[in-house]
Amino acid sequence: MRFAMLMLFLMLAIPAAAETVRVEFIANVEYNLINQGIFDEVNSQDDVRMTFTVDSENYIDSANYGVRAYPINMASYELTIGSVGPVALLDPQPQGLTPYFVVRNADPVADGFFISNSPEELYCYGCQPSLNVPGGIDPYFSQMWHVGYEGSTLDSLDILEAVGTYDYTGLTSYYCTIQDMGMDTMEHWYQYTVISAETVATENATWDGVKTLYR
Repeated sequence: MRFAMLMLFLMLAIPAAAETVRVEFIANVEYNLINQGIFDEVNSQDDVRMTFTVDSENYIDSANYGVRAYPINMASYELTIGSVGPVALLDPQPQGLTPYFVVRNADPVADGFFISNSPEELYCYGCQPSLNVPGGIDPYFSQMWHVGYEGSTLDSLDILEAVGTYDYTGLTSYYCTIQDMGMDTMEHWYQYTVISAETVATENATWDGVKTLYR
């Protein structure tokens, strides 16, 4: 009996792997038309770096398009532009919307990635996630980020299969900018995207718990 319980505890003590995926976007500022607040300090050619994480097992599949939307861990989101930042996402988002990192595969013939407050849409007013920075017209600035690649770039909608670096190889289009009421106010010159997996181990039982069986 004790041997069976010992084996059970040992099985529980094996670390369980939780897949967290980190997305990093690198660009440069092409131009900046914003003349107020913290973004007024941004200059042309400044480095742009956006990072956030998603859970590989938490997603929504589209019933209409070849896309899969992963909710962004809002607490993990950071945007740094030159000496400005890190800037966070507005939390909560307007109307309680959820920002997603969306993977495209054969959609219908193109692959790629974008962020949006809609699991399926990108080019709609209000789809772009709001930044925690007051806008000039809108209450807050928003971020448009989309990169398109040739249809042979991705094999599936599984973000773990998309782990890698995406630069200009196979790039077909990109649209990366800070917007105010749908107008482009700070254009970004895309460089590359890095998607990497971070395995987080969590222990379900401790060795002390096993030893108590023999006390």
